[in-house]
Amino acid sequence: MASRQPAHGGSAQSKEIHVDLVAEGIREYRGPHHALAVVSVDANSSLRIEISAASELDWQLDARIAGGSVEVGRVFCEGDSVQDVDVPDWVERVAGVVGERLDGGS
Repeated sequence: MASRQPAHGGSAQSKEIHVDLVAEGIREYRGPHHALAVVSVDANSSLRIEISAASELDWQLDARIAGGSVEVGRVFCEGDSVQDVDVPDWVERVAGVVGERLDGGS
């Protein structure tokens, strides 16, 4: 994981996580092969997960880690708030991989 400038707030710490959707078993019929998740953690341990993939819309998730998994609070697509039912499966599953990696997985 590489560090980069914080996505939200000057005191936040940020990491890039590259996810191979095929290797993770996430790939949908028309979905992307790879995704980049930029995870920012602020002083209150709040997470902002920004997920981007080629030929896909950009997703932003406000979340926290609880019990070793990611609990998503609010979801945004291209900056607009969206309902949980409108979030593609691959985005939810990438968030799960991010949680595993932050919790000490691969």
